[in-house]
Amino acid sequence: MQSRLVAIAVVVALACGAAPSRADAVKNGVVPKKYVATLTPYMGDYEGQWNSSVTQDLTTDGISRYVLENPVMRLSIDATDKLHLTFYMDRASAQANDELDLLGFGCHSRVGNLLELDIDKALKTAPTKNVPSPAGTADAGPQPYQVFAARLDFDWGNCPSRVYAVSSNDLELALLVDDKAHEYVVNLRLLKRMQPDNKVVVEDHGVQRVVKIRPNPDNPGGLYSPNMQYCVLNEIGEVQQCFDRETELKRFIVPFPFPGLSAVWWTKTTPNLKVVPGVKKTYHEAVFHRPIGASQ
Repeated sequence: MQSRLVAIAVVVALACGAAPSRADAVKNGVVPKKYVATLTPYMGDYEGQWNSSVTQDLTTDGISRYVLENPVMRLSIDATDKLHLTFYMDRASAQANDELDLLGFGCHSRVGNLLELDIDKALKTAPTKNVPSPAGTADAGPQPYQVFAARLDFDWGNCPSRVYAVSSNDLELALLVDDKAHEYVVNLRLLKRMQPDNKVVVEDHGVQRVVKIRPNPDNPGGLYSPNMQYCVLNEIGEVQQCFDRETELKRFIVPFPFPGLSAVWWTKTTPNLKVVPGVKKTYHEAVFHRPIGASQ
């Protein structure tokens, strides 16, 4: 179980950058002839799970209105060389070809045409090097390696609130081979939402330090006149030190280099706090598995 969790962690880490960078554009969802034979061995049914799905108490903000316990994802190439990706509630539904409306009943959501395909030409064969292990521990063995990545059109139908509903929000796919677990692994990613993630920063000797402004927990003040606190964050996002006044913060960021200088004079010459615009992206992600050599 531990090795499987490590493998999944590696898959997720690799797939975070799996969006094709030098991908081949695809016309009408048709796989280019030169790649059909390469992709064919990876076609078939995969079982897995989404990282966000509705639970029995209906409290989870998941990708689907359904409770997805062990969904199936099917990859297939038809007679016209079009790549298809479909979902099923479970193995029995897949055998009956009872396709799942992924986002939920009445959503009429579907995965559309293949848009881009990136065959990893640098990894035509499995890597032979093992990942070094700490002294006294077993060798981690070969790690999963990516075979191809793809981008497919996604139609949210009648349920735009379950995803980030813009035309550029496509389903991202990365297929990897895990020789150690003897399985193929598919990682899927679909943008769930985008939120403003602005940061307040102050210059510290040419380096920007992030400052979190929050109500003072010891003296919160009134509803319309809260007492704020300025907290400097360290390199890993933890609070390093907090101050009740901005002048104290500036004195902490830029200490007095010479004796006798007044705090008021120095504060006027220190950099001001400024807002750096940013965006936080949240994704629906899934990992699906299929044994190597399983019948299609």
